[in-house]
Amino acid sequence: MATHRDYGCITDRPASSPSKDGIDGSQMLLSRLGYKQELQRTWSLFTTFGLSFANIGILSNTSATFQTVLQRGGPRTMILAWNLVSFFMICIALSLAEICSLYATSGGIYYWVFELLHAHPRHAPKAPFIAFATGWTYALANIISIGANNVIVGSLVEIVTGGTGLSTMEVMWIAMAVTVIHGILNAYHFKSLGALNRWNVIWSCGGLVVVIGVLSVFTKRKQSLEWVLTDYENQTGFTNPVYVFMLGMIGAAYSMFGAEGAAYANEETQDADVSAPMAIAMSIVASWAIGLAYMVILLVSIQDVYSIMNSSFGMPVAQLFWDAIGRHGTIGFLVLVIVCQFCTGAASVTSTSRMVFSLSRDEAAPDTLCQVNKRHLPANAVWFVVAATCVLVILPFPLSEFVFEILISATTITTHLAYAIVLGCRIAVQPYLKTRGRFSLGKFSQPVTIIAFAWTLVAVCIFTLPTMWPVEASNFNYSVVAFLGAILTTLIFWIGWGRKHYVGPRAGSDEETMTGLLS
Repeated sequence: MATHRDYGCITDRPASSPSKDGIDGSQMLLSRLGYKQELQRTWSLFTTFGLSFANIGILSNTSATFQTVLQRGGPRTMILAWNLVSFFMICIALSLAEICSLYATSGGIYYWVFELLHAHPRHAPKAPFIAFATGWTYALANIISIGANNVIVGSLVEIVTGGTGLSTMEVMWIAMAVTVIHGILNAYHFKSLGALNRWNVIWSCGGLVVVIGVLSVFTKRKQSLEWVLTDYENQTGFTNPVYVFMLGMIGAAYSMFGAEGAAYANEETQDADVSAPMAIAMSIVASWAIGLAYMVILLVSIQDVYSIMNSSFGMPVAQLFWDAIGRHGTIGFLVLVIVCQFCTGAASVTSTSRMVFSLSRDEAAPDTLCQVNKRHLPANAVWFVVAATCVLVILPFPLSEFVFEILISATTITTHLAYAIVLGCRIAVQPYLKTRGRFSLGKFSQPVTIIAFAWTLVAVCIFTLPTMWPVEASNFNYSVVAFLGAILTTLIFWIGWGRKHYVGPRAGSDEETMTGLLS
């Protein structure tokens, strides 16, 4: 059995610049954490920012939740909830960015939880189980998210092709094909993947400009700003406006998570302990601004709010474009969203596979998953994620859309619980942390972390609330059921594997580490 090698919090951290021997400073920091460099370290700040930005998927996720939030409070709730939730998500991102700077490895949230708990004398014995459970539950949430994302791509293809009535089996095959393409990019074409991340930023921003321009010029009738800020709609069946507003916050929370994706590319990013945290912070702020601009132009361009709330389109926001600028403009918009969805899926496979790679490297999974190919990419971990996505998420889609909806409802609540665990650990061990990373909030660190932690607890509760009244089997909020299913799966894996093999991050021997440094 491996033993955890305690490197503690690294003091006197060197800047991530090349040493006299030409060794990248990030590679030296990774070595001091006890790992050798196995992956390609070629990504720039902008490329890693592109990964994080794509992982959030702001245009596609905002489009996907547009109808839901309209039904849960209308335009005024949409604008207020967006800005309020974005503030909390920015706090989460900033706090995670600080931790990322301190522990610049591909383990991300899973690794941070262990190291933070291990720094506390009383909590150290609990660190292996809590880290293992956090890591695999979070990984399962990401796998579900990838599957849901790619099923949406298949559904949008049906709309673009004229609503020709693709069967659920055909949508399933499209989703599987997209997932396999994501696997090929991640396992064999690292440079193309980096280019895709950079291009997605340009595509999303350029697409937003085009959407604003087209809707501004060709929309038949525009709503007033007063209407956007004051109109209230409610199709939930609940009468309490505060409760309805909380339900409206779910849409914003769904659209704004995933900025930590940059952390999983730490071992592939140059100057990682600064670039990855900056990418996390920049991507969430950019997503807030782009999402707000996109939301405002959509609301101003609404022709009939009730036609959108009652639309039968697979992505109801398409009804807005159909009413405002007609069929051709709607198809153009959906092509924009399909490309954004594709990039989001590719980025999610990157993040999830790197986390699986790190879990396997630390013996939290079979060691075959941490093997790299001749291109220095974690191909086995990539194909594990692809296979799990296809088998656990996409295959059930044709069998029962009801079961599929239950599955995907676990994503947001599970991710926010993972945030709560790592932020709670950060607060608990703050007195024992003797150093900071190069990305630091200084005196604002503790207040920002407390705000972020408090929001994650509130958010987890909100995600479990009934969303319609009266509550029936068809509208019951099954997120708790799906969440408990993810937890149960992780516990079974812990009993069957984790408790026998996993004791914490497995640092390599000094000889292995130096070999990785000099190779």
